[in-house]
Amino acid sequence: MKWILGAGLTATSSTALLALPALLAVRRVLAMRGAAPLPRGGLERDLVMGAGVIGALGALAWADGCALALGSYRAAEMAILLATCVAPVPLAAVSWVAGEMLSGSSLRPFASFTLAAAVATATSWLSYAALWAGQPRRPLDLGLVGIQLMVMFSSSLLAAKTYLAVRGEPLASLPAEAVALERAARDYSSSMSENRSLRGCSSGFF
Repeated sequence: MKWILGAGLTATSSTALLALPALLAVRRVLAMRGAAPLPRGGLERDLVMGAGVIGALGALAWADGCALALGSYRAAEMAILLATCVAPVPLAAVSWVAGEMLSGSSLRPFASFTLAAAVATATSWLSYAALWAGQPRRPLDLGLVGIQLMVMFSSSLLAAKTYLAVRGEPLASLPAEAVALERAARDYSSSMSENRSLRGCSSGFF
């Protein structure tokens, strides 16, 4: 269980340090920008999925490069941990950023990113548990890099598919009433969750 706690802390740190700044920057650009460069359609979806592929390749190069730069001792173990614990949330951010920048702000930007990040993280953690947890140490060779690559592709592309499925229509194409209704439903859901949390805390104290 120790590695689960460590992976959770690492994922939280990578979200705050690597993904969140990019998300906030994109939101600011979208607020200042006019029309989106591409309409929703097959080309835009293909570009989002392509961004996921490029993101997976970049994350793998970063993870293995950092591991090798830190020294050959335990390089493979370090590369695996970086790829499966640090990279998943930023990988989800790659597809999210691509989609929002290409076709404009979506109806459900927060939910689409959160679920995409959850899918990428779950895929990576399950892959680590199935392939590497408790296994003897091995060198960072081409065989290991190939397995890493499959895991990274799976995490990134599943995250991209999740984002595309959840994001909803672009805000620019929706009437103001539909946007207001969606936001009201989201605010109501958040307030109900907060009330349940407060009731749970109160019942614990009294």
